[in-house]
Amino acid sequence: MPRKKNSFKSFHIRNSKHLDSVVNSNMENKRTSHYLITNQWDKSCEFFNNSISSDGDTDLNIIDIFDVPSCLEVIRSSIKSHRETISTACLSSYSQLPMLVVIHKSFPRVVSYNGSVGAELGI
Repeated sequence: MPRKKNSFKSFHIRNSKHLDSVVNSNMENKRTSHYLITNQWDKSCEFFNNSISSDGDTDLNIIDIFDVPSCLEVIRSSIKSHRETISTACLSSYSQLPMLVVIHKSFPRVVSYNGSVGAELGI
């Protein structure tokens, strides 16, 4: 059975300022946004990094923890600066990598198991 092609277009986030800008822009425009947190050495992360299309319809922001080590804190503070009453407890720590943070309007949820991340991304 052929693998289902995902509909994501990847963008790499290289620093905290860029991440903050992207999160704020997506929240202001009330767009659902996806942030895939990975690293460069883990086989699971490598699989996801290599499987993401570059020509999909939905933006997928890829964050390497070595480029933005405090990415969860940056996402949390961006959400809180937008609306302080939103719960960001799910963004308190890394459970495992790869980790997908999905922000619908301004409400975050975390997808953290390889199968779940794959299903969310259509990989």
